[in-house]
Amino acid sequence: MLFASFAAGYFLSYFLRSANAVIAPVLQAELALGPADLGFMTGTFFAAYAASQLPVGLALDRLGPRLVAGGLMALGALGCVVFAVATDLATLTLGRVLLGVGLGSVLLAGLKAFSLWWPPQRFATVSGVFFATGSLGALAAATPLALLETAVGWRSAFWLFALVVLAVTLLVFTATPRGGGRPAGAVPRETPEAGLGTDLARLMLFGACFTGPILAFQTLWAGPMLFDVFGYDAVRTGNLLLLLSLGVTLGYASSGALADRFGLARVSIAALGAFALAQAALALLHEPSLPWLLPLFGFAGGHCILALPNARRRMGTARSGRATGTVNAASIAGAFALQWAVGALVATLSEPAAGYRAALFATSGLSLLALLAYLPLARRIGA
Repeated sequence: MLFASFAAGYFLSYFLRSANAVIAPVLQAELALGPADLGFMTGTFFAAYAASQLPVGLALDRLGPRLVAGGLMALGALGCVVFAVATDLATLTLGRVLLGVGLGSVLLAGLKAFSLWWPPQRFATVSGVFFATGSLGALAAATPLALLETAVGWRSAFWLFALVVLAVTLLVFTATPRGGGRPAGAVPRETPEAGLGTDLARLMLFGACFTGPILAFQTLWAGPMLFDVFGYDAVRTGNLLLLLSLGVTLGYASSGALADRFGLARVSIAALGAFALAQAALALLHEPSLPWLLPLFGFAGGHCILALPNARRRMGTARSGRATGTVNAASIAGAFALQWAVGALVATLSEPAAGYRAALFATSGLSLLALLAYLPLARRIGA
């Protein structure tokens, strides 16, 4: 029940962060939003999510996941209500910010709970399945959400989402054991202090240069690349994007089990190396290879979540909230920095193919840089 409650919360987080892609046309028509307004309002979910990660991590280490997740998920339910009643851009934005802070807490709270009440040797496996379950929310925010919006309207849909979020909040609160924090002033003793700051910086680079490229292309630039470079129609592009997304989900689901079986450091090195090579191969823009190369790119990229088990192992259970919060914030920041940077690079070069080729070679280089930074840390993480 503990796993199911947090998995349901993370599913809702993924679902609601993706919802605007489906309801964007009706929001623009009803509230007279321009593309810039829509992009800004939608992006505030991620800005609030990233900004809240370190404070949430500190709170988790002090108070435990039950109180933190229970309180902040209720804030997410309030965000659904605010969004449902919004009549202008400012109110929509406030609703998205509340959603980002409230539901952005579920990932770290779930990982903290698993580190406390799950066997340490199973942590990577459990966290991988947790990520994979959450990623299914993005699929639910496609056709199912479109059908619901057509049937009842987007405002009624968000009132319904508020009730669902509140129900899952109560489930998390009742299923999570009490405790899990530490008294004020208590000093964690299980991990030596020497080198922690440098190792945390290495893990932040690992997260930003692993998570950043896969999210930048999966959530935005893979589609325009297929349109602009290869001239594919919407159906063919959608089919290839589905293969990419399935690869990412499989990578999420299997990464933890592979790490538990073969060693966290070994799998992290192999996956990041394979990811860098997959980006370089994609940069060649070889059309016949796309049906197998895109899912391979996604599968390797799905192992980006190993940044968080690495942080938990290096920093120890008592510091796991702060550590995973810091690394996850860096990962999200990397994703959205690269979304902007790839677009700027493509716009700068006159030929789309040249722009995407340069972007993929650049992100491949960043992944290799992160791999080189991780290698000294790998010895301390352990095979």
